Amino acid sequence: MKEIKKLFVALTIAMVSMMAMAVSCEQPEPEPEPEPVKEYNFDLFVCAVKHGGMSKNKNGTYVRSVPALTADQPRVEFTGKGIDITEDYTLESITKGKYYYQVPQKATGGFVKFHITKNAAGEETIVEDSEIPFKDNTYSARKYTHAWLADGKTLVIIGTANSAKQIIWTKIADSDAGMSILSEGTFDISVPTGFSAFSTSGLLTYRASDQKLYYFYLTKPKSGQSDATTSKTWIAIIDPTTMAVESNTEVPGDIMEETAGSAYGELMQNMIMYDEADNLYLSGLITVNGTEMGILRRIPAGQKTFDPSWNGFPNPEGKLLTIQYLGDGRALSYSQNNSLVEKLTIDSKVNFYSIINLSTGTRMRVKFDGTDLQYCGGRFSQRSVVVNGKAYIGVGGETEGEAEATYPTIYIYDCKTGSVEKGVELSKGFCFDIIRAMDAE
Repeated sequence: MKEIKKLFVALTIAMVSMMAMAVSCEQPEPEPEPEPVKEYNFDLFVCAVKHGGMSKNKNGTYVRSVPALTADQPRVEFTGKGIDITEDYTLESITKGKYYYQVPQKATGGFVKFHITKNAAGEETIVEDSEIPFKDNTYSARKYTHAWLADGKTLVIIGTANSAKQIIWTKIADSDAGMSILSEGTFDISVPTGFSAFSTSGLLTYRASDQKLYYFYLTKPKSGQSDATTSKTWIAIIDPTTMAVESNTEVPGDIMEETAGSAYGELMQNMIMYDEADNLYLSGLITVNGTEMGILRRIPAGQKTFDPSWNGFPNPEGKLLTIQYLGDGRALSYSQNNSLVEKLTIDSKVNFYSIINLSTGTRMRVKFDGTDLQYCGGRFSQRSVVVNGKAYIGVGGETEGEAEATYPTIYIYDCKTGSVEKGVELSKGFCFDIIRAMDAE
C-alpha cells in the first residue's frame, strides 16, 4: 500500500511539473495592433458676409486646404488666399478619398470629378480629373442624393424629374482613368393620391450588412417648400445590382414626419450614420405643439423599418441638423435651440454641439475648459468631421460687422477619452461653413 502511495505521489509531482513547464512555455497574448493613422488634408470652406449652403449665399465662397488643425498650426487666412469657388462650384459635394464629385454651378451639362492641390507657387488650385455628360437623366446643381456601393467604385445618384413627379437614378463607375455612366432609369414609384410631388432628392444610403440601398424620400401636397404636418416620409429598399425597388413603405407620422434633409441629400450635412453593429440611424423631425423638433430614429440591423420604441433625441430644444457616430455608442449632434430667438434664420446663433449616449438618449454639450462651446450661426453647415479617433469641431466667426468679428476656432474632441483641446483659428470676417477631411496626396 505504501508503494502505491509513493507511486501516486510521484505521478502527481510529475504531472504538476509538466503543467508548470507548459505554462512557462506559453507565449504572452500579443497586444492588438493599433489602427493605422491615415494622413488627411483638411479643406476649410468659408463664405463672405453671411453663411452659405443650399444656394443661400452669392457673396463669395472660398476654400483652403491645410495639413493639420492643431493649435501649433498658423492661423488660416482667407484674405487674398485660397480658392474662390463662387461662380464655378458648389459648397455641396460628394467626397471620397482626395476627390470631389458634383454637378457644378458652371454650365457643363454633366458631372465632374476634381481635387484640390497646390501649384508650383504653393497656392491652392483645382484640378478637374474627369467629366461625363448626362444621358437621358439630368440633374441640377445640389439637387440629388447619393451612395457608394460596396466596391467603393460605383456611385449611385438619385433625384427627381418631370416637376418632381418622377424619381430618376444613375449609376456611375469611377476609376483612376475617369468616370462613366453604367446605367440609368426611373423608379416605378408614383406620387400617391392626395399628393402632387416628391422631395427634390431625398436621402440615400447603402447598408453593408444586407447589401441594400435605403432611399428615404417625401411626398408633398405641392412642390416647393415642404410642411412636416402635411408631408409623408417613405422608405424604398432597392437592390443595388438591378436597381429594382423591393419594397416601398410609408413611415407613420408619429415615428417621423420628415427627414432632416430632403432636398439636397448629404452633399453638405451628415444626417445618416451607422454603429459597429450596422444599425442605421436617421435624423428627422416631428411636430411638437406646432413647432418642428428633431428626432433620431434607428433601423436595427436585420430589420427594414424603424424601431417605434427607440428615439435617440428625446426632449429636443429644436431641430436636429447633423449626426456623426463617434464609437462606443456615442454620437456627435449639431442641433438648434429655438428658445434663443423669435424668428430663425440661416445666421441665427442658436446651433450647438452635443454628445449623445445612444443607449440612454441623454446628451451633454461639448465643453472646453468646463465651458460649453458657443452657439453658432449656420443652419446649413457641416463644421465637424470625425477621423483617426478624433472629432474636429468648428465654432464661431459670425458677425454683423468687421469690428465685432471673432476668430472661428477648431476644437478637437478625443473620441476615447472625451477630452477637448483647442485647435487652430481661422481669420476673422468670414462665416465658417464646412470642414472636410480629404486623403493627403
